[in-house]
Amino acid sequence: MIFTVTASPSLDLVMELSGPVQSGRTLRALKEELRPGGKGINISIMLKNLGVTSTALGFVAGFSGDELMRLTAAAGIQTGFIRVRRGRTRINLRLKDQSMAGGNAETRINGLGPAVTSADIDYLMRKVSALKQGDCLVLAGTVPPSLPQDIYSTFFKAVQHQGVDVVVDAPAELLHAVLRYHPFLVKPNLEELKGYLNQELNTTADIIKAARFLQREGAANVLVSMGSFGAVFVDVSGTEQIVRAPGGIGLDKTGAGDSMVAGFIASYQKTQDMHEAACFAVAAGSATALSSGIAPAERVMELRRQMADPIPPGALPETAAQS
Repeated sequence: MIFTVTASPSLDLVMELSGPVQSGRTLRALKEELRPGGKGINISIMLKNLGVTSTALGFVAGFSGDELMRLTAAAGIQTGFIRVRRGRTRINLRLKDQSMAGGNAETRINGLGPAVTSADIDYLMRKVSALKQGDCLVLAGTVPPSLPQDIYSTFFKAVQHQGVDVVVDAPAELLHAVLRYHPFLVKPNLEELKGYLNQELNTTADIIKAARFLQREGAANVLVSMGSFGAVFVDVSGTEQIVRAPGGIGLDKTGAGDSMVAGFIASYQKTQDMHEAACFAVAAGSATALSSGIAPAERVMELRRQMADPIPPGALPETAAQS
């Protein structure tokens, strides 16, 4: 069974505006949509789209928590949310300026989230501690100020002797704390990898070298997402793979990196082939980047059929998009 943890789930209110956000100006939305948000929830939604069952874990509170649970249930997602007493599930605003060419300018305002107590955390830890051999735990996203900043390490300690594969998609500062616990897979994007090493990475050789450094730090497998350039994957044996992304005009990058994680897990669960899983991960991430919201399975499969075979190492452009 797969369990995804979102430390601070959200409701994402996406609004398309007729002009740019400016102080003191009133704008009316041209279109709006309310989506369940948070990296782990996005991963669970893509897994569901790909026919793989998972359980989404996290904390919810207030009326917005009620709506989040309703939306995830409507999406067919199994949940083990813990309701807390104080505050509310955060509401994030994503304001899209449709007056710009391509309609891609976006302003984001993220809410605070509920107040979580030590008793709430203990309850979640009991759920995580019940995982058993063959289960997969996905830790995704940042840790909000209301939670202990070492909570990912606590998750690892809860399952480290139980044969659970742990996948981590988190910022550099959280990776530093957890690589010692030997996660099965880490998926930094290129900017996060640069931040971890505090250096520029301009070529394929640089990125592969950086991925292998993460392995020396403790990661078993490393998948580096590079937006429209695809991904670099280095498996536990040290075999490297460069996967080019299919072409297309991006509509919304939100959830693309999460979809990559889900694509990898779904493919590997079915095939036990890590290198096909890396290709499928890129197809899933690209499908969401080319869609509005998390992409359906049909779009993922279509893009996977279009993709070229992985290419051997070579020079990359000096910059790559974040995913």
